[in-house]
Amino acid sequence: MSATSDNLDLFTPVFKYFRRLPDADCFSQAYSIASHPTLFQNCPITTSVDLDPSLNLQPVSTWSLFSCLFCDGLYFLSNPFTSISQRQWIHRCLNIYARQTKTSVGDNSNNEHLARIRWATLGYHYDWTNKIYKQDDQTKMPNELAQLCQTIMQIISSTTNCSMMQAEAAIVNYYHMNSTLCAHTDHSEYDALTKPLISFSFGNAAVFLIGGQTKTECKPSPILLRSGDIILMTGSSRLCFHAVPRILSDPLLKEILNENLDNNDDNEVCWSYIHDKRININVRQVYS
Repeated sequence: MSATSDNLDLFTPVFKYFRRLPDADCFSQAYSIASHPTLFQNCPITTSVDLDPSLNLQPVSTWSLFSCLFCDGLYFLSNPFTSISQRQWIHRCLNIYARQTKTSVGDNSNNEHLARIRWATLGYHYDWTNKIYKQDDQTKMPNELAQLCQTIMQIISSTTNCSMMQAEAAIVNYYHMNSTLCAHTDHSEYDALTKPLISFSFGNAAVFLIGGQTKTECKPSPILLRSGDIILMTGSSRLCFHAVPRILSDPLLKEILNENLDNNDDNEVCWSYIHDKRININVRQVYS
């Protein structure tokens, strides 16, 4: 195949490259504000919002929001969570969101299969076989997750031209250190594809790749995601191929999650799970 062929897959070689790359090189080569500052544009947050104390978020004045210059419509919000809040979300993912029937292992109501779970769905449940959402297959979206998304979107939409979104469906992904997420696009949200998608990261770090709307359009860009970071896919980025080729053992994780740590059973369980795992929660609107 010619290097100039319109059919040349530019995405997969980059996926394979980061899949095999040593951790230290992944940390240095994946884009971050510290390592590649010219690829991000700061979006000053000027709005003032009274945050619900139960969310345990950092004061809005300390938040750092950036547009990603390598992908139109992609935003990066550097960790706005406190350590307490991160532990709360990990706890919910392990002890509440995983305890149900809509998981990769089927019925996990007693949480006996937690170690094997790869995903759980909330709100409108995704039909993985037919790749659709069904209006008659729905459970209530957790109040705290809907509230978090509303708060994040209220602040970001007041700073950018992003539209608001209703948190109607969520997928919680449970990554082991050898896990990957293959290149794909999200296109099952009917006429809600114009609405933003919010993705939360907790636990170990990951390399997140985002390319164009086809695998032949451009090489994907690698972004380093660490615990507490949020990415927001809006506009044309909602239709872009994206993937996770690598989970990275983050040397900062213990310091982040052990800050102000109380010695109780919940914290012990959370740390015993997350020290070699990553959790991602992605939330979207399904219907307009």
